[in-house]
Amino acid sequence: MGLTFADILDRIRILDRDVTELNRLKSRLPADRPYSSSLQISFDKQINNLLNERIRLLELEVDRPPSWLLGDSEAHESGRSTASALLEPADLSGQKLQDQDVINFIRELPKTEIHLHLEACVNKETMKKLMVKNGISLSDEEFEAKFNFKDLNGFIQVFFFIQSLVKEPADLYYFVGSLAEYMRTNNILYTEVFFAPSKFIQNGLDFDEMVSQLVEGIREEKAKDGIEIRILVDVSRSFGPENAMNNLNRVLKLKQKEIIGIGLGGAELMGPARDYVEVFKKAREAGLRVVAHSGEDDGPWAIWEAVEQCKAERIGHGTSAIQDPELINYLRENKIPIEICVTSNVFTGKYVRKEQNHPVRYYYDQGLPLCINTDDPEIFNVNLTYEYFKLWRFLDFSLEEIIDLVRQGVYATFHPQKETLWKGMEVKIKRIKEKYGVR
Repeated sequence: MGLTFADILDRIRILDRDVTELNRLKSRLPADRPYSSSLQISFDKQINNLLNERIRLLELEVDRPPSWLLGDSEAHESGRSTASALLEPADLSGQKLQDQDVINFIRELPKTEIHLHLEACVNKETMKKLMVKNGISLSDEEFEAKFNFKDLNGFIQVFFFIQSLVKEPADLYYFVGSLAEYMRTNNILYTEVFFAPSKFIQNGLDFDEMVSQLVEGIREEKAKDGIEIRILVDVSRSFGPENAMNNLNRVLKLKQKEIIGIGLGGAELMGPARDYVEVFKKAREAGLRVVAHSGEDDGPWAIWEAVEQCKAERIGHGTSAIQDPELINYLRENKIPIEICVTSNVFTGKYVRKEQNHPVRYYYDQGLPLCINTDDPEIFNVNLTYEYFKLWRFLDFSLEEIIDLVRQGVYATFHPQKETLWKGMEVKIKRIKEKYGVR
C-alpha cells in the first residue's frame, strides 16, 4: 500500500531541509585544508543519496489521493496517482494535438545536433555493405541478435561490433554517408560528431588516412545540399591520459578545418577529468574547442572538475548536476550548455529511470543553456525528432518551448556564424508554424 499524500509531502520536506543543511555545511569548508576534498566528496554523496530518495518518494503511488488534486487527470482515469503527478499536473493546452501531428511538425523543423558518436550513426544497411565488402559473414538472425541487448554491456558489444567492421581507412567514408542520411531524414543542418580513433589505431589503421577519408566524405556531403559536419576527436578516458595526449598531438599535426576540437568520452568512472587537465590546456592554447562527457555516471563533483579544471565549454549529459544548486548557478552564469540525451540516460539508468524523471525540465525552468541530442541514434533506435517529441509527450514541453530549445541548440554549437545560421532557420520555422497552425 502507498503512503498518503500528506506523509509523502512531510518526508520530502525533511529531505529538502537536510539537503539545504548539507549544502550549507559544504559551502563553509575551507578550500586550502588537506581534508577538504574528501569531506566535499562525502557531503556530495550524502546529498546524492537524499535526492535519489526524493525521486523515489515522488514516484510512489499515493494512497487515497485528495480528490481536489485529481480533477480529470490521466492518473485519476487509470486509478493510479503518483506524488509527482499530483504535485506537477501537466499543461493540457496541447493535448488536442495528435502524437503523429507533433512528430511531423518536429521532423520538419530545421535542427542542429552536437552530441552523437560517429559509430552509432551507422545504419544497418551500411553495416551490411561493409560486412560484404570485408568478408564478414553473419546470418540475418545473428546480425539482428546483436541489437537485442538489454544492458550496458550489450550496448558496448554492439559498439565494438560496428568498429570491427572497419578494416581500412576507406571504410570510414561509409560512416559519413550514413551520418548524412540520418541528418537529412531529421532535417539536421549542422552537426558536431565524436570520432574515437584509439581502437582503430590499435587495430593498425593510420590516423591521418582515417581523417582524410572522413574529410573527403564530409566535403562531398556538403556539396550536395549544404549540410555541415564537424568533428570532435574523442580523446577517451578508456585508454588513459598518455593516449589522449597522443591523439591530441595527431590532431594538431594535421590542422584540418573539419576537426574543430576534442571531447573527453569513454567510461566516466575510469578516469576523472582532472587527469586530463594538461590535454585540455594544450588543446585550448592551440585554438581547439573542448567538451567533456560528465555527470552521466558520476556525481556533480565530476562536472565541477570538467568545467573548473579542464575549462570544458559544454557538458555532455550532466544528469547529476541537479544534485548541486551551486553548480546549476555556475553553469547558468557562465553560459555552459548541457548536452541533453534523454533516451541514452534512461537506458543507462544511473540517475534517470524513465523519461518523466529526466532533469531537462528542471534545467530548462532554471534557465540553463541546453541542446537536445541522441548520443547513439542507430544503436538506441532513436532519432532527434523523437528526442524532441519525448519532451512534449513526457515532460510537458510546449511546442514553443521546443522551438526555443532548437534555438538554444544552435547557440550551443561551435558554428562560426551562429546568428546567421539561426536567422535562416527562423524563417523556415515561421513557415512551418503557419503550415501546422502553431501560434
